[in-house]
Amino acid sequence: MTAVIDMLKNGWALVPVPQGLKGPKAVNWNHQEKCVREPCDAKIFVGMNIGLAHAYCTPTPTCAIDIDNYRYAKKWLSSHGINLAEMLHADDASVIWSGKRFSLKILYRLPSGTTPLESKKIVGIDGKSAIEFRCASKDGKTVQDILPPSLHPEGHCYQWVGQGDPIQLPNISQALLDLWVLLIGNGSRVALRKSNVLTSGNRRSETPRQIAIIESALGYIDADCSYEKWRNVLWAVLST
Repeated sequence: MTAVIDMLKNGWALVPVPQGLKGPKAVNWNHQEKCVREPCDAKIFVGMNIGLAHAYCTPTPTCAIDIDNYRYAKKWLSSHGINLAEMLHADDASVIWSGKRFSLKILYRLPSGTTPLESKKIVGIDGKSAIEFRCASKDGKTVQDILPPSLHPEGHCYQWVGQGDPIQLPNISQALLDLWVLLIGNGSRVALRKSNVLTSGNRRSETPRQIAIIESALGYIDADCSYEKWRNVLWAVLST
């Protein structure tokens, strides 16, 4: 209970979640008035899991970088100049481990003056979530992440594993923030930037439909176009 009180004293907005579940069941739980804000209300969390309502935290919103596939997330971030290992091992890192292999969450504060950011997900080569930038929904309502020592559905407890003080969250780096804003602007269509990150052995084949779409689009390009246009079209096709 002391940990919950400390969270509330540090401006965290919390939501009660039934023990052993990953998300709230209350109607309109993601509305600001449904969140617990006052330390005197900490008793609500007795026998409950604790959800962090990122968008409603003060003095600035919190956020989570959710790593579901460590290997792919590491490569994807590296292709954008960000080192995942350094993020996880930073002296002030606030990291949550759910007990699931290769699955971690890193918590941050958004900079002063930043409004809650729309959550964005990057899917790995297996078609499943690899990394997710989590803060708010598209309409500005909060998303939440389960905090230690909550009980995971598989029966073990979430744990703090970072080297920093879990309650005193560091600000998100400018590089991560810029990448997140880019994701929002591009509708999550921000790919791996290095062609050699995925080898031919694990790259998914193009479907006949995808090939037909490209061939149809190429039919609109004049065969006598300039070199510059030909080069740009070729690079665009290679980047898909």
